[in-house]
Amino acid sequence: MFRSTRLFGRALFTTVTGLSVLLLLSSCNDYQTEENCADAIPRGDKGRFEVTNAGLARDTVTGTIWYRCSAGQRYSNFRCKGDILFLTWDQAIEYAEEFSQKSGVVWRLPTDDEMISVTESACVNPAINLNVFPEVSVDNHWTSSKGLHQDVFRCAVNTYSGRMSCRQARKIAQPFLLVRDDS
Repeated sequence: MFRSTRLFGRALFTTVTGLSVLLLLSSCNDYQTEENCADAIPRGDKGRFEVTNAGLARDTVTGTIWYRCSAGQRYSNFRCKGDILFLTWDQAIEYAEEFSQKSGVVWRLPTDDEMISVTESACVNPAINLNVFPEVSVDNHWTSSKGLHQDVFRCAVNTYSGRMSCRQARKIAQPFLLVRDDS
């Protein structure tokens, strides 16, 4: 009896070990990485955007007009040139107001929904279509939202992952994009 119990224990141990190894190896195929957007989106594919040579992109779903470069840059020869501005939230709001006065067109920071709408959920680094926004920095980008938290925080969308956070200290300098309504 002692010998059969020992054999049963050894067989049970071998079976459990074998199943554990099998489960471990079979789960390796379930790991998926997100694709880099530059590799995931074919060159020239603008998605739902219509772009102009003046550096504007019109969202055909919402009608929102985006400036294709980050604030501080200018669009020239299909590229964004110059230095990206990193401003606090209050400075970014002031910049949009000043930009509007000088251009004669009302520009503003995008809403949370507008900023999230330009992100690509299937990819990262950046999670934004580089055919539309050619030189976007991989960073948190301000939105116009004040969020639900204390007055010291504002909302921003991270262009690496496309995720939004409304716990960004408004005194931190970050880049931003400008939008206007189609009119």
